[in-house]
Amino acid sequence: MVKRFVIIFFLITTSVSANSDCKYYAEADVVDDKLINKVEHYTCEEKDNIFVQFVTDEKYENSFIILVMALLENL
Repeated sequence: MVKRFVIIFFLITTSVSANSDCKYYAEADVVDDKLINKVEHYTCEEKDNIFVQFVTDEKYENSFIILVMALLENL
């Protein structure tokens, strides 16, 4: 039972997102029809994993509070 929980917890918390927001742009100076000082910028913003979203996102705030209260009540 514990092994199953650990595996499920690991799969939920790993973040694999193909829909990440990526941006690419490049800057360069042109001298005599040649590119000089070319700089490329590539940045991606990925969503946090579900555990981080559950703890920090406002739409899960009430669910998180109820979960913590239930856990503390049963201790």
